[in-house]
Amino acid sequence: MTEHLLDTLPIARQHDVLSAVAAVETAELPVPAREFRALMEIPLRHVVEQVLAEAGRVLIKRGSAYITGYDDTIRERLASEGIGVLPPEQRAVLAMVLLLSVAIPRAEGRLFSDAPWTDGDPVSPALLKTGQIKRQSTIDDSLRELRALGLIKSATGGGVVLGAQVLRLTPRATTTLFEEMILVAEPHGDLALAIRRQRATGPRLGSAHEHE
Repeated sequence: MTEHLLDTLPIARQHDVLSAVAAVETAELPVPAREFRALMEIPLRHVVEQVLAEAGRVLIKRGSAYITGYDDTIRERLASEGIGVLPPEQRAVLAMVLLLSVAIPRAEGRLFSDAPWTDGDPVSPALLKTGQIKRQSTIDDSLRELRALGLIKSATGGGVVLGAQVLRLTPRATTTLFEEMILVAEPHGDLALAIRRQRATGPRLGSAHEHE
């Protein structure tokens, strides 16, 4: 169906769609919709979404811009097969950055709930070394690898924050990650109990992709 829809467009509009697909798939940061006709116009954007779906990808809206990520079903299948899964040490360091940079500031009202995770509080590597991971070289190695993967980046004033790759997480994926942080940080709190209740009775909040 996707190929048929794309093929029915005039050549110029096909070019618009494919140019937009290439841009959102390769850009480091979300692509402003105004830069591509196929992102601005809803009918063409639907074709963009269908082209992406053929590859197991989805279009993710970030403000007035777009970027792509894996479809939740594909992401979960890849993870279950161990594809694209970080080593335990890197996962632990990334979780600490997420907790200290985003989860705690949000809980304390210092970061709006709809703010990009890349806008979180900078985390000092020295602070990470006071946690459960005792070998400082392990933390240094993990930070270097996470930075190379675009999962963290150096903050302007020092420390690290989450990197641009986290912007490719779907709303469902970000909700799941944040819920896991709450369950770890305050497992017996009211919010943790609400999360467990929600998971037991129905689909998670944020399970749908963001579309205009």
